[in-house]
Amino acid sequence: MRKIIKLIVIIFLLGLSIGCSSNDKLKELTKEEKVEDFDYYINTMKENYGNFDVFYNKYNTEYLDLYDVFKEEVENSNSNEEFYNKMNTLINLLGDGHTNLIPPDSIDWYINSYKESYQGNVLNDKDLIDKNKKWKIYLGENNNLQSLNKKINEKMFKNNKGNIETKIIDDEIAYIKINSFGEFTNEDINKINELYKEINNYKDYIIDIRGNGGGNSKLWIDHIVSPIVNNTYESTTYALHKDGKITKEYYEARGNDLKDINKFPNKDMLKKVRNIEDFKYYTEYKLKFSNESIFDGIKNKEGYNGNIYLLVDKRVFSAAEGLAIFCKDSGWAKVVGNENSGGDGVGIDPIVFKLPNSGLAVRSTAEKGLNADGSSNLENGTSLDLYMNSLDDLIEYIKNDN
Repeated sequence: MRKIIKLIVIIFLLGLSIGCSSNDKLKELTKEEKVEDFDYYINTMKENYGNFDVFYNKYNTEYLDLYDVFKEEVENSNSNEEFYNKMNTLINLLGDGHTNLIPPDSIDWYINSYKESYQGNVLNDKDLIDKNKKWKIYLGENNNLQSLNKKINEKMFKNNKGNIETKIIDDEIAYIKINSFGEFTNEDINKINELYKEINNYKDYIIDIRGNGGGNSKLWIDHIVSPIVNNTYESTTYALHKDGKITKEYYEARGNDLKDINKFPNKDMLKKVRNIEDFKYYTEYKLKFSNESIFDGIKNKEGYNGNIYLLVDKRVFSAAEGLAIFCKDSGWAKVVGNENSGGDGVGIDPIVFKLPNSGLAVRSTAEKGLNADGSSNLENGTSLDLYMNSLDDLIEYIKNDN
């Protein structure tokens, strides 16, 4: 019996050693490899990133002037864990929600999100996938911060399962709360459709996107705006670009025309842009909604004829910010809140690039989105049409105004 037990233990231990083979373990990066990855990050950002001025305006310091400080920290990192944390910190220092070190345990989500796109091709690189699997195991064992972030994100996701809330306030005002444009379920779409069936029974409509960090602009285009448009509404936004290799490849792959900045249609807008000489191209984004048939110009739906209010706060970002920009630019709705929205709603998805030795992936914006006055949308968000401290204040304003 003892011999059998001993044999079982040996087989079990052999299984463990096979399961945790050296092929599954993350290679410890040398100092030179860490510095090479850091330099690749800095050079790629210098060539493609357009929002360094946001950092400067906040800290009165050029981000790239911190190169020696950053490099010393990277050089002195004593482990892969320290290297990861320091790279994560110096990237997050930019304060740009579209620019980050992609967590290795989120790579699969990003691959699935981008699929056949330019970013998908970068992320489907075999070396990147293999190394991020090892990083995921390594950080899961060693990095308490990643574990904490995962728990926080899971809790937040659990608390926000009810993405759409609709109701009629005091039998007078139609109301919708949208927590995210990440995904609309059939239940979400049904809630919107039911509200829109009765929308013209109410003179006022509040769209509450406070706390909405974005997702997919197509959701608000198809389900929030298009079904109730009662006229023609247009919005045009612009973004500026550097002459980076990745930028040019990405926008060509997306079919977006990078135009010579010397032909920018409104030169006054560029007067507010710091270091304008760094930008070589611009893109133009046009959005148009109409209640007329595209075939014969005949009005084919009534739409909603009441007053629309978009309630925002500083946390409104990305695709949600795109809705705020459209409302402000076109006049489709009044933008309301107690502070400007969060920003970065101009343009398309960020670029992605791989650090050569670690295999870690960096996501970054490759454009500088402008507000109509030439200010940075990332930094300033969308300005308000009405200042209101709360939803209750807006409700009171609507009732008194009527």
